[in-house]
Amino acid sequence: MTLSPGDGSSDLRDLFFESAEEILQGMNEAGLALEEHPKDARILRAVRRAVHTLKGDSAACGFRELSELAHELEDVLVPELAEENAGAVAEVVLTAADTFHEILAAHRSNLQPPAGGALRERIRQLLRKPDAATRPSSAKARFEWTEYERLMIAEALRRGEAVYNLALYLDLESMVPVAAFELVRKALGSAGTLLALRPQNVTAADQFEVIEAALTSSKPPEWIEQHCRVPSVVKRTQLEPIRAFQSAPRDLLEILLESEAAAVAAGVKPGPTASLAPAGDVHEATPGGLAHAIAENTLRVDANRIDAVMNLVGELIIGKSMLQRTIAEFERRHVKDPLGGKFSDALAFQSRVLGELQKSVMKIRMVPVEQLFRRFPRIVRDVAKLRDKEIGLEIAGQNTDLDKSILDSLAEPLAHIVRNAADHGIEPAAERASAGKPARGTIRLNAYHEGDQVVIEASDDGRGLDRAKIVQRAVERAILSREEAARLTESEALQLIFVPGLSTAEEVTEISGRGVGMDVVKASLGALKGSVEIASEPGKGTTFRLLVPLTLASIQALLFRVRGRLYAVPLVSVVEIVRLEEREIHRVDEHEVFQLREQVLTLVRLDRLVPDAGREPTSARRVFVIIIGTAARRFGLAVDSLAGEEELVIKALEDGLVSSPLVSGASILGDGTVVLILNVPAVLSHLSRIPAVGATA
Repeated sequence: MTLSPGDGSSDLRDLFFESAEEILQGMNEAGLALEEHPKDARILRAVRRAVHTLKGDSAACGFRELSELAHELEDVLVPELAEENAGAVAEVVLTAADTFHEILAAHRSNLQPPAGGALRERIRQLLRKPDAATRPSSAKARFEWTEYERLMIAEALRRGEAVYNLALYLDLESMVPVAAFELVRKALGSAGTLLALRPQNVTAADQFEVIEAALTSSKPPEWIEQHCRVPSVVKRTQLEPIRAFQSAPRDLLEILLESEAAAVAAGVKPGPTASLAPAGDVHEATPGGLAHAIAENTLRVDANRIDAVMNLVGELIIGKSMLQRTIAEFERRHVKDPLGGKFSDALAFQSRVLGELQKSVMKIRMVPVEQLFRRFPRIVRDVAKLRDKEIGLEIAGQNTDLDKSILDSLAEPLAHIVRNAADHGIEPAAERASAGKPARGTIRLNAYHEGDQVVIEASDDGRGLDRAKIVQRAVERAILSREEAARLTESEALQLIFVPGLSTAEEVTEISGRGVGMDVVKASLGALKGSVEIASEPGKGTTFRLLVPLTLASIQALLFRVRGRLYAVPLVSVVEIVRLEEREIHRVDEHEVFQLREQVLTLVRLDRLVPDAGREPTSARRVFVIIIGTAARRFGLAVDSLAGEEELVIKALEDGLVSSPLVSGASILGDGTVVLILNVPAVLSHLSRIPAVGATA
């Protein structure tokens, strides 16, 4: 790999990696579409166009091996091969997407990229000459040129040159097709200026009976035909003059390509970007895809810059809080001073503008969930093929917006859930038929807003979770005793699947069954300060509901004090606030409990859980209890006093700064007071050995 050290090369590489990921995602989607519609020429053209863009862009950035592999792939993306090898072409496209992804990952990490041997072998198999018995007796010229080739032809017509489509039918018994191809290409080159050629190189020559070309020439048509009828190689020719293309309205990409075609035809050297490409490959290295990306009405900004702006907005929020407290103190000291009203008006204006600024920055960080959901059709397809199942994927709510950092963090846990659903949830076709279900199973993904949270649902119509088996495995692994198991509710029993190493799968596959995937789901949701709910019905399916906050930057929180220290809990987790007499609190199984209407809830005293939670004793006979609801569980949090509601800017805590795992973050109030944010999932996990999947904290 060679890359010029000139200015801008690093930016070009970064832009290439970003656009290449979009291209590969498009290849995955097109490969799946080709499996369903193998003879759809439109899909095939889209794949070829994407591969051609990747080839040029990678050559422009100096990734020669990737460019060469993409060039080889182009040879199989032709209608003839797609019709003869329907499923094989789609498989090659998907294999190519995986191989290109591995090569890109290696280049990102400055490692030696893989050679792509498996992909090359699949390409060779498709291009391999078929037996005489299976070879079609006759071939027909199609002259189906790519968008780029059509634009080159259109540019030649616009200059008033004579342009021809020429088909040369080969005598396959006379000589080796590769040698015949070289002779024909030499004859075409001396007959005029070659604009397009099919096949494009020697590698694919032995697959075709006819060579198609588009060329400009000042010679008479009869002379061209006679000149290209190579003795003992070409048995007949077909020449058609091209008058004009009846093409659809041009889009921006076509205009860019047309400009490139005109520059190549006029002998103009490409711009500075092409200097990164190896000599002799100027045409293919021109980064048409990069030019398109730059020309879009989109500003690509590094995520770190947006985070920096968000941090500054957070500091402004703290400054607003300081100003609010100062003005409140001023009004207390100078009740009749008219400046108090002016200060309040100025603060109200500043708060309104700051609120709009915060919303604007938050919108920049928001991306549609579609970017996450687009990954899963390929996962479902691969698992279904490996496990010999029929599985469909239905997607809804893909336009729901979510913070980009949260969206990226959800990719792994949601992938575990989808893979488990396809591998263990959906039954084989025979089992489904015996249960009266359609042979094709269905996995559904949905996303929607619910208050200040986003809910992502993953459901299937498979066999469902076996509660008895889950509890039995937990008892066998000494995760809980039989007495504890007998007291479990339905929700608590299902939550056992998140215990590391616990799996009810009868068979361990390369996909799942080891009992580690669902533990990743729990850990990831806990890090996001989110929760997960499970609903399952045997024989009908399972639904996972992932609840995550819209953003991790700031929260509306309820402030409270315990023994003189200030804490906060997210307002979205607070169900209600009650006051209890000490005599209403009872002790059951080493836990304090109290009755709230028809429910018995556990009472948590924070001063007994957090080391050094403050030393100021309290002698109050009545205590405030904050009822916190998370997933399907609720508990009461005993506090000394309430300090009101406030918007908090979350600051991450370094490891070791706070010794207790029950604190997940901190914030600073306007007067400089540090507020510790309660880690609700950790509190739940501390209450019992039963695994608790937490709420936002």
